[in-house]
Amino acid sequence: MKARDVMKKPDSMSVTDWELLKAQTSSLERIKGDAKADVEAYLSNPEGRSTGAGPDPTVPTGLPTLLLTTIGRKSGEQRITPLVFLQHGKDMVVVGSLAGYDNHPAWYLNLEKNPGCQVQLDRNKMAANARDATTKERETLWPALTTMFPNWGYFQAQTDRPFPIVILSPTGPA
Repeated sequence: MKARDVMKKPDSMSVTDWELLKAQTSSLERIKGDAKADVEAYLSNPEGRSTGAGPDPTVPTGLPTLLLTTIGRKSGEQRITPLVFLQHGKDMVVVGSLAGYDNHPAWYLNLEKNPGCQVQLDRNKMAANARDATTKERETLWPALTTMFPNWGYFQAQTDRPFPIVILSPTGPA
């Protein structure tokens, strides 16, 4: 991100929400720690999370969330990441925003090396293949993605790195 300390609050966001967003994205360590906690919470009580109606009223997003399991490109070990997603027919669409930091998220780099992955929606686990959206798909999907989660548009404006838009296509049960 060009300069996190000089980010300006979007007009559409309340001061309270802005302060929360800044705190939640203040460092990559904070993002990783929150993601780990989100995975644990998802796994312990997955009902409703894929629709954004999860069981925990303290989870502020209310956004549809999946768990993506990739194979670490360096470690070869399974890595689980919670991601907000857009259902697009049978496919799920995720965005590699990493809150506008200048590097791609690790899960995306893992998928570049091995596009075979696993997706969990609530208790339903499935095998999937990942691919980058085509230019035409990006043009169609980006407005829908930023309507669902406006922070993606805001974060994209904070970096020169184009966010990957990844389509996860189910291939069968996990």
